[in-house]
Amino acid sequence: MERKLLMTIRGVTKQYPGTLALNNIDMDVYGGEVLGLIGENGAGKSTLMKIMIGAETATSGTLEMHGKPYAPHTPIEAMKLGVGMVFQEQSLIMNLTVAQNIYIGREEQYVKHALVDTRRMNEDAQKVLQGLEITNIKSGTRVNRLDFADRQMVEIAKVFDSVGASEGEGSIILLDEPTSVLSEKEIQQLFRHVRRLCTRGNAVIFVSHKLDEVMEIADRICVFKDGCKVDEMPNENLDEGILYEKMVGKTASGEYYHVARQRVPEQDVVLELRKLCKRGYFADVDLQLHKGEILGICGVVGSGKEDLCAVICGDEDPTGGEILVRGQSQRFASPSQARKAASILSVPRERRVEGIIGELSAYENICMSNFDGVRQNGVISDKLAKVQAEKYVQELSIKLPSVNQRVGRLSGGNAQKVVFARILASGCDILILDHPTRGVDVGAKTEIYSIIRDIADQGKSLIVLGDTLDETIGLSNRVAVMKDGEITKMFDAPPDGKPEQVDIVKYMM
Repeated sequence: MERKLLMTIRGVTKQYPGTLALNNIDMDVYGGEVLGLIGENGAGKSTLMKIMIGAETATSGTLEMHGKPYAPHTPIEAMKLGVGMVFQEQSLIMNLTVAQNIYIGREEQYVKHALVDTRRMNEDAQKVLQGLEITNIKSGTRVNRLDFADRQMVEIAKVFDSVGASEGEGSIILLDEPTSVLSEKEIQQLFRHVRRLCTRGNAVIFVSHKLDEVMEIADRICVFKDGCKVDEMPNENLDEGILYEKMVGKTASGEYYHVARQRVPEQDVVLELRKLCKRGYFADVDLQLHKGEILGICGVVGSGKEDLCAVICGDEDPTGGEILVRGQSQRFASPSQARKAASILSVPRERRVEGIIGELSAYENICMSNFDGVRQNGVISDKLAKVQAEKYVQELSIKLPSVNQRVGRLSGGNAQKVVFARILASGCDILILDHPTRGVDVGAKTEIYSIIRDIADQGKSLIVLGDTLDETIGLSNRVAVMKDGEITKMFDAPPDGKPEQVDIVKYMM
């Protein structure tokens, strides 16, 4: 069956000051297919998508949609031309309702006598949600009352409805890391609707660092590296090893998690939980963390692992039990108090929202958890802060023009390294890493794993909630399994005796 060509991209180049983000890209997008786009952070994927939706302008090259020149100036204009995007960092307006977000820029259909018919808008938005099997979200709810995963589903519904709901010439939907906060059930739900859209003659461009997901959903895969499209292939007889090699120029090895560097923890117990409870979330948790240990905690969504870590770092209050730090009973009113009183610091899952301040420079972000280290005569010294930042930029191989660079402009992997620089500069001894490699490409992941090993080598102790079960096992000295708010099993995970995933899963489900 002959495929219908929706978009052609020819010779697209994007030059930023000092950076060639895209170099002479040629690509075709066909109706009825899912096109997978993979590559390390900074490979050029996001830049190409921004050009496709009118958020950036190409330095040179051309795009055509349905055989006509295509050069939108804004994402709203691109959406009207049939191209929409679900952003990795989300683009919803938090103080508007779900319905208002879904129809933003398209409100005129609900305006009568200069007033918006809110009731009809809510009814139509509810139908959009139901069409995507989203039954737990009400269209009249303000978005800031939803959790991150639910907001992602609203973002997906908004774009699907605006460019892919009706029959036509064929629309293109760009999905940038759409599954990073979704459960497995929600991911499969999303994949069903992606396939349904494609059967209507639309195209979906799917970008993810999770190669297994790309291989599951994509018909064709394009590989980007250093601003160039280095390969394009049908999704047949591929495996993750082949894709990894094309992305980073080297094959994956058994040292992906630097297991040979795993150290034996000391006997000293730096953190102990005794019958710790948070009513409705977890109960009677007993746990010990030793000096220099990496303790992994795994479990499905709702198992209580995130809530447990939120209590440990002072973000939530326990309803019972005890937290002992170096033998002393502690209770924290805030994360700031946990950091100051007990040297506990958390790296949050939502990096762009809670981990960094995007409008501030790299050096300002790095010193945020330890202003005392860069004070001079009682005043924060820019000079000392920059010297400190330069040290960590070099140690962690952070790619940026200078420490004055705004962190919001960095790729996901480099932004995450800035977060690690901040926790190292803090001097804290107990670190909670909540999905430390979420949204980070495979090349940057290996570097972050090395950083985590370096931190343990310094005698610091870490609790890790891995992005995957394999990651948790590979990094950890021990793995605690949680189910329904309880620890159901504790596994030892020495370098030469890592537990199998299947053995852990049966205690999670």
